[in-house]
Amino acid sequence: MDGDIMCSCKRDIAESGWDVRVALSVYGAFSGEEYIKAQKLRNRQMKVHRNIFTKADVIVTPTVGVTAYPILNDALQTGELDYINGAALVRYQIAGNFLGLPAVTVPVGYDKKGLPIGLQFIGRPWSEPTLIHIAYAMQSLCIPEYRKPQAFYDLLKKD
Repeated sequence: MDGDIMCSCKRDIAESGWDVRVALSVYGAFSGEEYIKAQKLRNRQMKVHRNIFTKADVIVTPTVGVTAYPILNDALQTGELDYINGAALVRYQIAGNFLGLPAVTVPVGYDKKGLPIGLQFIGRPWSEPTLIHIAYAMQSLCIPEYRKPQAFYDLLKKD
């Protein structure tokens, strides 16, 4: 039975994009000892954030470190592996993802090119209702009129 699972998994990985295969091989490269070290680091960071939440209800950050950048022509064939922009995109999500903290992001304006800019609110564990209220208020205040992108597909629209 285990062999069937491995075969199925390998087949699924082979059907994945290049970027997914690279990520999976990187994740498999960590030892148990490195995993324990990462958990200790996570624990220390959680203590730092608990201390922040004794003084503040939420942590406010930009949603991403850059506005949208062009998608390269070969992205469909090779995957999206722009490490510099990729790192800037996730810079402010690391704390929430790494620590499992709830977060919400809302559009708050546009850059000079008309691309959306967002603001992220990160809360203490189980603070989702507070985050939703803050996000609703911020979104109502910041953007009275939303612009749809040129290529827009309403997934909720009934045909």
